[in-house]
Amino acid sequence: MFSIPKNAVYKRISRRKFLELGGGAASALGVGSMTLGLGSTITRSRVQAASSDDAKWKQYAGSKLVFMSENTPPSFAIRDNIKAFTDLTGIEVTILTDDLPVVQQKVGIDLRGGKADYVLNYVQDKPIGAPFGEFYADMTPLFGDSTLPQDADGYGDEAWFDNFLSACGRFYDKEKIIALPYDCAVACTFYRQDLFEANSKDFEAEYGYRLEFNKDSTWQNVIDMAAFFKKAKEAGKDVPYGYAQHQGSFAWTTQLDIQRFLFANGRWMDWNIDDVYGSKEPGKTNWGDESSIAMLTKFKELADVCHPDNLANGTLELNTVYQAGNIAMQTQYHEFAASIEDEKTSRAAGGKTAYAPCPKGDAKWIKNGGEAVNGTNCGIGGIGINGNASEDLKRAAYIFAIWSVSKNNQFNVLKGLGGTPTRKAVLEIDEVKKAQQRPTTMPNALTFDAVYNYGIKNPHFVLGPKIPNANEYHSILAAEVQKCLSNEQSPEEAAKSIQTQLDELNGAG
Repeated sequence: MFSIPKNAVYKRISRRKFLELGGGAASALGVGSMTLGLGSTITRSRVQAASSDDAKWKQYAGSKLVFMSENTPPSFAIRDNIKAFTDLTGIEVTILTDDLPVVQQKVGIDLRGGKADYVLNYVQDKPIGAPFGEFYADMTPLFGDSTLPQDADGYGDEAWFDNFLSACGRFYDKEKIIALPYDCAVACTFYRQDLFEANSKDFEAEYGYRLEFNKDSTWQNVIDMAAFFKKAKEAGKDVPYGYAQHQGSFAWTTQLDIQRFLFANGRWMDWNIDDVYGSKEPGKTNWGDESSIAMLTKFKELADVCHPDNLANGTLELNTVYQAGNIAMQTQYHEFAASIEDEKTSRAAGGKTAYAPCPKGDAKWIKNGGEAVNGTNCGIGGIGINGNASEDLKRAAYIFAIWSVSKNNQFNVLKGLGGTPTRKAVLEIDEVKKAQQRPTTMPNALTFDAVYNYGIKNPHFVLGPKIPNANEYHSILAAEVQKCLSNEQSPEEAAKSIQTQLDELNGAG
């Protein structure tokens, strides 16, 4: 859903002119009661370090801020509960939401254009943070500022789940933090345990082991399972297809699907760069090496036994296919459990679905001497502040940012719309601990053991690659792999083509 402020600039000028302006109008920023960009205003009452907490929260009462976010559960929940923030601070916040590619485009134009129409941004790690990180304000000077309200749980790495702060907050610089973890989507396995149990005898007769899934199940096991269900369905048995990949039109989630597969088998990475902080000069890619060709060959082998609409199924479509009962298993993001467990819309609800870590690599496949792991990746969405804004606008935005990522807010989102916490403290709440077992009123909590206790731990977790041309990389990889899966080129040809294009893209040819 995309909501707009009253008297929005693009209601008064042509769409083309609006886009030329980067989604808004350039406007000087400053102290006082001034209009900024898309209807933002800033009003300040000065406070001292010894001021009351109430005064610190209300020092920008009368101000108006604009937050541009992806259409995620926290954004909807906070928008619905925005009166609580306004009552606390006197600040009005307009929350605009849209699909991530639209958000990426709008905030990119705003940031690079020197504007601050969207003073608060949803900073998705690779698609937004990697190309635009240098344009965001450094939050570290605001942490602990005695003239601002602060969260008692703090903002250090220990307050968040493993590597979450670095994932969305640190880009190419260990010291600068540009965003606070706002929500997360971590991959894990969803599978129909009812269908596995019902078909295990036939599967075991053919493959010699039980049809079951756990943290030791490999990608070879997934290929076996997908092949078994496809063969049974095509023979007329009343079963769904076994599996489907994340392909479709959104290149980033296609890249994530491929990355999980390759990382699981030897912890293979696209470049030899720091996986946490990234690099502005990644150098030559590892695509085209023996491992990438071998793994792409196996990736195609899996694709050949997937759901027939495999190439059309992006992340959202894939989840719909699973909910409709048309596949027995998917590697999906843990935020989708809430929809899977909705008995009004999902045939996979009611205790039929079980959750486990991502599939493990197969030791026999590994060419680089690396380790077989449960390759797990993520999208960690942060909330960041536009670096073009005035100092007072940044301070007012900071007040909203810390409130948005507080433990209480994350708990309320989890209870309400099925959010995914980024603060460790949320999982320490007794109600959340109980919710991790059925019956539960917080369906996403059913994934927490597979995700927080296992998938995000070393050596399974892969965060990058963070490079300035991340989005171009996603597009190149998705296009070439999809050609391979549709038999337009061989795995070796695809891997070599990816190698050539990436080295040219990064000036490493």
